Amino acid sequence: MAAEQSIQPLNVAAATLLIQLMFVAILGVTSTLYQSPRWAMSPVSAFDERLLHPSQLRRSPTTLLALGSFALLLISDELYSIWSPLFQGVGINTMSARKAIFLVFVLNLGFVGYLVAVTGGSRTSPFLSALFTVPALAIFLRLPPSSFLTFAGMAAVIYVLLLTPGMERQQPSQKPAAFMNLACLFLSIFTGYITRPVPINELPTPATLSAPSRGPSAATPVSSQPAR
Repeated sequence: MAAEQSIQPLNVAAATLLIQLMFVAILGVTSTLYQSPRWAMSPVSAFDERLLHPSQLRRSPTTLLALGSFALLLISDELYSIWSPLFQGVGINTMSARKAIFLVFVLNLGFVGYLVAVTGGSRTSPFLSALFTVPALAIFLRLPPSSFLTFAGMAAVIYVLLLTPGMERQQPSQKPAAFMNLACLFLSIFTGYITRPVPINELPTPATLSAPSRGPSAATPVSSQPAR
């Protein structure tokens, strides 16, 4: 049985780039579904209506998230070594893939927290699923325990802070929340599949590892007798 190919930082950085593209696309589609002319403002809201009105949920923050996160990943040591020959003689300061991915996940949590805040808080926002998907993606991407525990703690703090009753919004449609929930489920399954370890039924068993070889040992001399 061939040994499992070890996962290199380049593999993780490339997988993160693909997953980040899908994550930003999910946020963008959900934001578009959220822009509904039938929106109704909750009468108990204590926040500025101009801030919470759906027309203020613009695409520019999503674009900035995409540009910022892609730039961080592309200047990581591993990905920079791929495209840097195109710009011979131009040197830039790079960072390790681990640091770049960590910063990308922090950006994701901050941006999702913003979306949750301006769309109803933790009680009614359709973006809530994305908040809890980010730490799970960190686990699937084999990030260190300190990293995904940090992301889990940040997600929990954001969730608790945005439980303020005055942030609740009346949701005229469940389409944004339904799309976000299903999309986050698909993204988690997809990430877990492409980063899956060796299945348990393909792992070598102790009997296989300790089974004696039936062939002649290299250390055993082969006696040769002259033909008569």
